[in-house]
Amino acid sequence: MPQIETDRLTIRPPVEGDRTRFVELFTDPEFTVFSDGPHDAESASARFDRMLLMAEAIPYAKQPVIVRETGAIVGYTGADSVVLDGIGRLEWGWRLVPEARGQGYATEAASALLALADRHTDGEMLCLIAPDNHASRCVADKVGFHWWRRIEWTDDPANPTDALVRPIGTGGRPLLAPDSG
Repeated sequence: MPQIETDRLTIRPPVEGDRTRFVELFTDPEFTVFSDGPHDAESASARFDRMLLMAEAIPYAKQPVIVRETGAIVGYTGADSVVLDGIGRLEWGWRLVPEARGQGYATEAASALLALADRHTDGEMLCLIAPDNHASRCVADKVGFHWWRRIEWTDDPANPTDALVRPIGTGGRPLLAPDSG
């Protein structure tokens, strides 16, 4: 898969050598603040395995976001799969370390990798964002996602999630996860 370079960032498929960094990130409560929370080392490693598998299946799967000036991995952007309404769908996401937030990196990285997705396929991409994550909602708006509906993502009805969608390529039906059968 190709490596993408922007003015400030490199976005490339994950490699085994990234495991230590991603296990560190996935076990960090500040990195995982708007997700399912920090993982233990074993589940963090399994989550990284998932990144590797998805990258083999689709060219715009979750990929490291690297600051070109320093070579530091500061997070990721890309697609993974989720089950919503009983359907395995592709869902776009991004996450950055706290010190990299607020610098436009999420928008820059997501825009670059979404451009690859737009050239690769046609359909509708899902994006799930906590309603109180205003920064991510701004990124979603900037890269073309729009409101679809509020959903109960967890078993806690008091903790809803906003579902947004974006056409990929010429748009169309929801993009199904490669592992959805």
